[in-house]
Amino acid sequence: MTLSVVLGFPFFCSIIPLTFIRALFVLSYTVIVVLLFILFSEYLKYYLSLACPVSDIPREFNASYYDEEYFAGSRGGKSFRRANGKIEHWSYFNPAGWWEGCVPIAKAWKTIFNPKNMLDCGAGRGPFVLAARNEGIEAYGFDFSEWAVNEGRVEGCRADWLKLHDATKPWPWPDNSFDLCTALDFFEHIYIEDLDFVIAELYRVTRKWAFLQIAIVGGGSGYKIHEKGYILKKGEPIPHELEGNLVAGHVLVQPSDWWYDKLGQWDWFPRRDLVNWFISLVPKEVLHNWLLNAIIVLEK
Repeated sequence: MTLSVVLGFPFFCSIIPLTFIRALFVLSYTVIVVLLFILFSEYLKYYLSLACPVSDIPREFNASYYDEEYFAGSRGGKSFRRANGKIEHWSYFNPAGWWEGCVPIAKAWKTIFNPKNMLDCGAGRGPFVLAARNEGIEAYGFDFSEWAVNEGRVEGCRADWLKLHDATKPWPWPDNSFDLCTALDFFEHIYIEDLDFVIAELYRVTRKWAFLQIAIVGGGSGYKIHEKGYILKKGEPIPHELEGNLVAGHVLVQPSDWWYDKLGQWDWFPRRDLVNWFISLVPKEVLHNWLLNAIIVLEK
């Protein structure tokens, strides 16, 4: 039978059998159903995301995590799950990337170390590089966040002062390149598997001084205080109760003594006297959070 009997189009139906037309209708119907299902699924995911937001905490922290939301919080910040299951948001919420505390801290470095040049490890958007430059120090920095060193770079910090580089890869500077190396809120972001390599590279490129500020047990991290130490290895499941700390990317949190012991495996000489001098030079309100953490000065 052809469609001519049913619809009265003899020429058309003499060419195309009714079975083919039926198959075409079935195929079209199937495609429409599939498209409607996909559309419904997308709407369902959207509304579920509003009702049940998803945590942004990744299985492994890499460069992509440290984006505009991490530093500036333009769309509300990074989401994380609290121990009770509630979703909260965290970010530095600093659209400009500048902190006025950089100025007295850089002045103190100039007074104590008087370095000709300096490297800021994990420099982020470059505020300390800019502040050190303003004090006459030939300062450079690096970070593995592409957003931070490019689009997010603080105003006034030149592009050639900041380098996009991963600290867990060989550092692109010769031995003893810098009078002073700083690492501020840096080492707590380094996985334990990479720590020895990173410390060795820091030691290698440092000519004389290293100035470190590390988040420790009792110090601040993301949404809450580090109540206890932990070491999160790459690929390990992330406990929900730690998401309030881990939202800041802190994967290695230990007491101050642990860090002194670890750093002591290299030929550093700790200078607690210079830590005290530094604290005396910088206003207490600037150092409020830093004093909860470990400030370490090492001489090579």
